[in-house]
Amino acid sequence: MPEACVIGRTVLGRDIEAVRFDPPDYARARPAAILFGAIHGDEPATVLQLERLAEELIERPPGRVTWLVPCLNPDGVAAGTKNNANDVDLNRHFASRNWTAAHQGGYFPGTAPETEPEVRALVELIERAGARRLIAMHATFRCVNWDGDGKALAEQMGALCGYEVTGDIGYPTPGSFGSKYGVDRGLEVVTMEVPYLEVDERAWTETRAALRFSVDLPT
Repeated sequence: MPEACVIGRTVLGRDIEAVRFDPPDYARARPAAILFGAIHGDEPATVLQLERLAEELIERPPGRVTWLVPCLNPDGVAAGTKNNANDVDLNRHFASRNWTAAHQGGYFPGTAPETEPEVRALVELIERAGARRLIAMHATFRCVNWDGDGKALAEQMGALCGYEVTGDIGYPTPGSFGSKYGVDRGLEVVTMEVPYLEVDERAWTETRAALRFSVDLPT
C-alpha cells in the first residue's frame, strides 16, 4: 500500500504532501524516483498529472521506490500565482553553482538560496530518499527537457508522448532545479512541459505512457 506523509509546510502553513510507492522486492535495488508538480502555482495541470499517476500506481506498483509530490507550492496554487507566498520563484531558488540574487526578467530568486520552506522540503526529501531519477512537471511548453544524465530517459519519454526533446529550454535558468541536480550533480533530471496551464485531462492523457515508463511500468 502507498504511504502518504507530509514532507513540509509552506510559508502560510499549508501541508506539502507526498506519497511513497514501493515496488516488488526484486526491484528495490533500483535508485528511487521523485516526481513533483506545481513548483509554480499557476501550473495546476501538473498537479492533475501526478494525481492521476498516483491512482494508477495504487493498482499496479512501480518498478522502483517512487515518491510523488503532486503540489510543491500549495500557497501559489491557492492564490493562482507563479511564485510562493513570499513572491519567490521557487525554480530559481536552488543552491546551484549558477544561483544569483541578481537574476533579471521577472524571476525573483530570493535573497539567499534554499531558505524558502517549499524548496527545503524537496531538497530534504531527495537527500533522504537517495533519489537519482528526478522528474519535474511544468507548463506551458510542449517538450521534454533534460539535464545531467537525463538525456536517454527524456528521449524515451518524448517518444511515448510525442513531445519534442531538448537539452536547452532557450533561456538562462540560474538557480533552477535542473541546474542543481542535473548540471551540478549529474543526476537523471527530466522536465516534462505540457501546453496546458489550467487543469486539463489532456495533460494526463498525452503524458500518461511517458510518466508510467519513467517509474518502470509497462505502457
